[in-house]
Amino acid sequence: MNQLINEAVIKLAENIQLPERVFHIDDLPWVPFDEGEEEEVNCYFKPLRFDLSTGTWTYLFKIKSNKVLTPHRHTGGSVIGYNIQGQWRYEGRNWTAKPGTFIFEPPGDIHTLITEDEEVITLFILGGSLQYFDANNRVIGQDDIYTVLKKYKDYCNEKGIEIVDDLIY
Repeated sequence: MNQLINEAVIKLAENIQLPERVFHIDDLPWVPFDEGEEEEVNCYFKPLRFDLSTGTWTYLFKIKSNKVLTPHRHTGGSVIGYNIQGQWRYEGRNWTAKPGTFIFEPPGDIHTLITEDEEVITLFILGGSLQYFDANNRVIGQDDIYTVLKKYKDYCNEKGIEIVDDLIY
């Protein structure tokens, strides 16, 4: 009897679990993260996963060298990062993310990201929203899984690139 129950549970789990998703990063586009003409864009992302059930999105984030990004805050979820290339830091902090650095950020902190002399690429897993601030600490914009997904889809449609639906689940 126990064996029958175990087999039924295994079969049920196999029927409802999500399938594996495997992608080669070079097959996915670098999408402009900030708005403006190509020469004005400082940041790009390469989408890896949009988890609509949790509001979590995973991407590679590329930032041009010697840039200071708008102060921002992550709300509703933590940020996990792993720096792959280049160096960056937060203004007023005593650490620098170099290749191989793992970053965990609890939600709520306002910080300003600064890159050094080399282009930066970091893997980020984010939840909740990303709010942007002006010099007076007023919210001037916001991104979340839906706005980032829209940026990806709009870019692909504009450039005639096939949208990889398997990134979205």
